[in-house]
Amino acid sequence: MRIILLSDIHANVTAFKAVLKDVESLGQVDAVAILGDLVNYGPRPNEVIDMVMALDKSLLVNLWGNHEYSIFGGSLDRFATDRGRAVLQYTNSILTQESRNYLDKKMEHSGCQKSLIDSKSFLFMHGNLDDPYWGKFGIDKMDDERFAEYDYVISGHSHVPHYVEHFFASDNAEYRNNKRTIFINPGSMGQPRNHNPYAQYGVLDTKSGNYEHRSVWYDVFEEQKLFSDSVDKFYKDRLALGI
Repeated sequence: MRIILLSDIHANVTAFKAVLKDVESLGQVDAVAILGDLVNYGPRPNEVIDMVMALDKSLLVNLWGNHEYSIFGGSLDRFATDRGRAVLQYTNSILTQESRNYLDKKMEHSGCQKSLIDSKSFLFMHGNLDDPYWGKFGIDKMDDERFAEYDYVISGHSHVPHYVEHFFASDNAEYRNNKRTIFINPGSMGQPRNHNPYAQYGVLDTKSGNYEHRSVWYDVFEEQKLFSDSVDKFYKDRLALGI
């Protein structure tokens, strides 16, 4: 199975369109996994939700992130700044009822999903196991034995991509007493923070194990022009630098 991994779109329609066009160039794609945060920060949450609705038949995973969770009553204290709380309130004010229904009824609320794909065990999550919405996850947490049961752990939230093959001790002489778990974060499509402003996503072939991290140019300026003056300009300006 060839899976497109999308995360942290953050209401950025121009980036989303560029990625979908790039996906068309790849040939056969079997499924799409969305790792959370369709909305907030960016100017067009309703339009992004419409685009995700159009992908409905191919969606294998469609997780809530911390921003969906916050829209439906999650504590605003988890936002690090007042501007973060303010932009969420703005997003809340422009969401249509149809968009709210989609977020509430069609997305997985837990922030995590276990799947068996091509005889391989997957864990998809937005944050981490202890805090599936807000929890930070990176290389420093990959030796957690709870991940040993999975062949793949696919996460989002950090807006920073990674691909790591980690080996746990295992009573399996055939594999020299090692068990491999592959950790992937496809980065953020709509608001990258790895100093690369291109829209980023991942392509995983579960049969061959091939993984490709892709960065797609899009017209950042065109997206920036759509931001409301009600939103702190920080969220507009950061798109140009990938920060």
